[in-house]
Amino acid sequence: MKTPKYNAAWTSPRKILALILTTLVFSIGLPAQPPANPVPAPENILSGALVIPMDNVNQGNAAGTTFNLRAYGLVNLFLQNNIPVKWVILPGKAKDAVDFSANVTRIAGTQGTAGPASVSFSGGPFVVSREFDTPALRALITSFNGGTGDVTVYKTNADVSANVRYNMTHKPKIAIGPDGGNFGSGVHQSIFDAAGIPNYTSNVGDIGNQGACFTLATQAHSTNATFVNTYRQFVQSGGNLLLQCASVNTFENDANGRFQASAPGYFIYSSNNPPNNEINSNAFAFPAGSMPFNQFIGLLADQDGAVTEYAYSAGSGPVNNNTVSVVNTGANSDKFVATASQIGGPVGGVVFELGGHNYARDDDGVETDSEIAKLNGQRMLLNAAMVPAGTVCTAPPQAVTGYKSVRRINVRQGGPPVAPGDTLEWTIDYVNNSQANQFDFQVRDIVGDLSGFLTLVPNSNVVTLLQGGATALRNPAYDGAGDDATADMLAAGAFLPVGGRIQLKVQTTINANVPRPYVLLNQTKARSQTILPTDNTKSDAVDATNTSVFADNPPPAGSVPQIQNLNIIDPTAAPVAPTAASVGVEGRAVTADGIGIPRALVIVTNASTGEVRSARTNSTGFFRVDELEAGGLYLITVRHKRYAFPTEPLTLTITEDAVGLTFTGTLPEAKAVVNTKTKK
Repeated sequence: MKTPKYNAAWTSPRKILALILTTLVFSIGLPAQPPANPVPAPENILSGALVIPMDNVNQGNAAGTTFNLRAYGLVNLFLQNNIPVKWVILPGKAKDAVDFSANVTRIAGTQGTAGPASVSFSGGPFVVSREFDTPALRALITSFNGGTGDVTVYKTNADVSANVRYNMTHKPKIAIGPDGGNFGSGVHQSIFDAAGIPNYTSNVGDIGNQGACFTLATQAHSTNATFVNTYRQFVQSGGNLLLQCASVNTFENDANGRFQASAPGYFIYSSNNPPNNEINSNAFAFPAGSMPFNQFIGLLADQDGAVTEYAYSAGSGPVNNNTVSVVNTGANSDKFVATASQIGGPVGGVVFELGGHNYARDDDGVETDSEIAKLNGQRMLLNAAMVPAGTVCTAPPQAVTGYKSVRRINVRQGGPPVAPGDTLEWTIDYVNNSQANQFDFQVRDIVGDLSGFLTLVPNSNVVTLLQGGATALRNPAYDGAGDDATADMLAAGAFLPVGGRIQLKVQTTINANVPRPYVLLNQTKARSQTILPTDNTKSDAVDATNTSVFADNPPPAGSVPQIQNLNIIDPTAAPVAPTAASVGVEGRAVTADGIGIPRALVIVTNASTGEVRSARTNSTGFFRVDELEAGGLYLITVRHKRYAFPTEPLTLTITEDAVGLTFTGTLPEAKAVVNTKTKK
C-alpha cells in the first residue's frame, strides 16, 4: 500500500502533506520555437480565471512607458507552490499583437482598469484556471505584493477562448554562471532580484557538478570554454540555456557547442577594441512574434558589449531549428541580436542567445535607450526562465488522495469474518491535498469489476461526511453495473475544495457462488474537470493499523484487515473463508438412569451461515451428524415428543470430531388427580 504522508486533521489544508509520487510529470506544451510548432487549439478558459497581464499599460502605466518585472516573480511564486499557470501566446502573431481579450475585474494592483471592462491582453499574458483561485492563492498574491511594486491581477467575468502555448507546472530553478569577479553573475542576478525571483544559484561553473534539478542555466559574459561540454549535456538532458554577450562567442564557436550554427560558427560583431564593428542601430525587426523569447511590448535597446550582434560565418548555417528572434534591418539584416534553437524535445533543451552585455544600463554613450527598451531586454531573460524544461524540477500532478475500508455489517454469532451471504459496507474517503479546487468531482465504483461475486444493495450509496467546504449529493441512478455514468456514486456538480474531504459508503452482498477461499476486491477512481481517472486517483486500502492516516475519523470498527504494500495502491480486499474440512459430532440421548432414548431429533445449526443438519437417535440413543465445517461455531439442540431436553442449545466451536456428547431427557412429572365429586 502506498504509505500515507499526512497525519493531521483533514479539515486543515496546512496540515495536509501531499503523497510522495514516484513518477515525473513534465510541463505540457509545445516545442519552444516556431516555425516547426503545430498551432495549439484554443482552450475554453472558464469564467473566474485569473489573468496576469504582461503589457506595458495593464502592468506598467497609462502611457505604456514602463513595465513591472515583478509580474514574472508572481508567476514564479505560483509555480513554486504547485499552482499551474497557462502562458497564452497567439500563434503566428505579429509582435505586440493582442493575444486574447476578456471582460475582467481587477483584484490586485493599481494599473489598468478597475473593471468590469473588456481588456485586450498582449505581450504573452499568464492565466490561472479558476479552480486554483483559493484563499491560499489569494494569500500568496497579498504577501508578494506587500503594498509596493504591486502586480496587477484580473479575474475574468465570462468564459473566454485563448491559445495556450504552455500549461506550465515546472518549478523554475536557475543556475547563474560566473565570470571573473562575479562580473557575469551580477548582470543576471540583479534582474532576477528585481523580478522577485529568489530561486537561483550564483557562480555555477560546471553545471554537471550541480545536480540535474536546474531548469535554466545562464551565462551572461563567459570567456571560459572549460565546461561547454557539460552544458551541452545539460541541454541534451532537457535543461534550457541562455547565452549572452561574450558567452555567445565562447559557447557557440567551441567544437563542443554548436548549439545554433554549424562549423565554423558565428561571426561576431563587438563594441570592444579591436575590432569595433558594432552596428549602432536599434532599428530591429522581430520575425517571429509568437516566440516566447519575444514576449514584450515595444523596442529593444541597442546594447554595447563583447558581442552585440552575430551572423553565420562563411560556410556556416542554422542547426537545431535555429530561429531568429531579433535581427537588424536594411543592409544589416543578416546580423542577429537574438536567436533560439532546440536540441531534442519536445519539452526543454532550448538554447537562447542574446547580444548586448547589460540591459539594465544605457549604451556606451553613442545612444540613450528608453526605459522600456532596456526593460524589454531584461524581459527576454525572464521569458527564458518561464519556458518549461525537461529536467527533474517539475511539480507533481495535481491530484486527490483516496482511501477505502470494508467491514461486515450483518449480525451473526461467530464464524469466519467474511462468508457467502454477508453484507459488506465499503467506506470511501477522498481528500483534496492538491493546490486546486476540484469542480465536478466524481467517484466511480464498478461493483464487482474485479471479482464478479458482489451484488449491490440497492440505494445504499450515501454521502456520509463533508468537510472543508466540500459539497456533494448521492447519485440516485447509481447501480455500479458498468463503466459508465451509472457507476458514478455522486450526483453531478460535486465540489471538493483544497483541504476538503468527501466520505461515501456503499453496501454489497457476497454472492452464494463465490469460490472458497477467495479474495473479493473493490477499487474506485476519482476525477474532476482538471483530474483524469488514473492510478493516482484510486482509493488505497486502509484499516485500523494506519493510524498515521486518520485523525478524527478512523475506519469503522470491525473493518477487515488489509494488505499493506509500500508504494502500491491496493484495492480494498475482503477475504472469504475457505471451505472447511468435514468434521462431525456424535453422542447419545439418555434418561437420567442412562437408558438410551430412541427417535430423538438432534439439530445442529451453523451459527455463521444458519445452515442446519440433523439426525435421529437409534434404538440405543446414539446419533452422529457429519459434513460440518471445521472451525465453525455450532448450536446443538435435542427434541423428543415425550422427553424434555434443555431449551438452551449447546454451543461448540468444532475443530475436529466432537464425540461423547450426552443429552439427558426427563419425563414430565405426573400430576395427582383430585376427585371433587361427592357420592350420592
